[in-house]
Amino acid sequence: MRLHSRNATTANSRDGYVIFAVLLVVVVLSLVAYRFTESMTAEYRASTRANDDAQAKLAAVSGLHYAAAVLSDRATFYGELEGNPFDNTDIFERVELPAAGGTARKKGLFDIRSVALTEDGSYEQRFGVIDEGGKLNINSMIALDPTGEILYATLMKLPNMTSEVADAIVDWVDGDDVARATGAESSEYSSLPNPYKAKNGPLNSLDELLLVKGVFPEMLYGGDRNRNGVFDEGENDADRGWSDYLTVYGRELNVDMGGTVRTYLNGDSLPTIAQQLGPQIGDELTTYILAAKLFNVTTTDASGNLPGTTATGTMTTGNGGAIAITFSIPQAQKPVTPASPDQLKAAVDAKMATTFTGGKRLRSLGDLVYSRITLPRASGTPQDAPDVVAFSPLLNPATRSALLGTLMDKTTVKQAVELVPRINVNTAPREVLVTLTGIVNSRSEPIITEADVDAIIAARPDQAPNDPATVSGAWVISAAGIQPAVFKRVEKYITGSTMVYRVQSIGYFAEGGPVARMEAVIDTNQGAPRFLHVRDLSDLENPRGFEPIKVNP
Repeated sequence: MRLHSRNATTANSRDGYVIFAVLLVVVVLSLVAYRFTESMTAEYRASTRANDDAQAKLAAVSGLHYAAAVLSDRATFYGELEGNPFDNTDIFERVELPAAGGTARKKGLFDIRSVALTEDGSYEQRFGVIDEGGKLNINSMIALDPTGEILYATLMKLPNMTSEVADAIVDWVDGDDVARATGAESSEYSSLPNPYKAKNGPLNSLDELLLVKGVFPEMLYGGDRNRNGVFDEGENDADRGWSDYLTVYGRELNVDMGGTVRTYLNGDSLPTIAQQLGPQIGDELTTYILAAKLFNVTTTDASGNLPGTTATGTMTTGNGGAIAITFSIPQAQKPVTPASPDQLKAAVDAKMATTFTGGKRLRSLGDLVYSRITLPRASGTPQDAPDVVAFSPLLNPATRSALLGTLMDKTTVKQAVELVPRINVNTAPREVLVTLTGIVNSRSEPIITEADVDAIIAARPDQAPNDPATVSGAWVISAAGIQPAVFKRVEKYITGSTMVYRVQSIGYFAEGGPVARMEAVIDTNQGAPRFLHVRDLSDLENPRGFEPIKVNP
């Protein structure tokens, strides 16, 4: 009996251990299952977040392609956009992406955003793009003048520029390896701890300037670290540096606003030129242009009169001294008879019948604005008879804007189809236009004054984006009052059109969540857009630069 009791106690004891072991295993398995569940939940959340990040980025990329399509299609550009891609909420705000398969967990959207420099020097966030043609193109300036003197002169007019930095930039892009007075070439860069050579050629991106001696990120991009035009907490200021004024991207084709190659006025066949011009600019202006290639053109004032001649002399002062003065003496105005359209056409036809070349070369369309042509005298005309004079149709202020706009849009005096990119006067900020005042002529006079620049800026808001005068830049004469002589000096540097835009696309969800920010420089390329530069700017979003507006899903 004692033995039986001892065995029963042992069995009960073993049963307790088994229960404890089972409970322990259950607890461990529960903890493992809990950890596994938490791990899988975290993985799921991370996967969802990564998926949302990817979707937001793809939404932003879609925005870049959307902008490229809108900007490069002329019908859309002058139709839905009405020629204004720079501030257009209807086209660029809260564009919804179609859901794959018709359904989506979240509604994806994108905005096309930009920071525009206003006329008063402040910054403004807009729904639109930035015109790269409205900036000073470093590559263009060195292409127009390989010596670098024009590039240096224009750079020195930029805010906060120094002669040392300007010299160094010129040395970086000019073709030689000889350092300017305060510049730097490969010999200096090769002596650095991490040596490299000067580019000595065109820049591929604006960031390359950070390799130039004396150029620091604060100079190039300012204190606006997230580049949203707002003075955010932690930033030095909202200044955006030289990046608002400089570019290395640009392209300009010698085509009209419809994309058709312009009529070349200095071709070899006058009948061919006449045949092309008539339907484009009208018979009256066509005949006058032919006359300008066949006869001598005389420059006049705005009324068609011969300008005065300048003379110098001395004037006696009250104390017996003398001072030098400059004054204008009107030229002798011989009586003239205005030529009728039929008289001008008859003179042109008669001359063309004996002319087998393309006539005289026209160097600038500006020569035709304030001008007149004295027709050959008929045989037997008395010596004292008035000259028969054809006055330029462009002298008429009532029709000048339309005629000059069409003329400059449809014709050209340069045969090249691809031009050196110029500054777009329709979009360039004052700081960029003022750089042209640094360029001087052979008499050391600025080719354009700051007063002229201010006149351009004052008249600019009144120009219609889809007007040929606007697209060709003719309005600077007809509306801003810039003298044709001044226009002739600056026309190699300015235009009224653009082909290259900087686009920022913000991808996000209607319900909130991650935001992606992509940037591209797009060449519209006659309807077949090309991406010249693409960059992910999401790393700049601290703090967030452009806060999307939430919409109902």
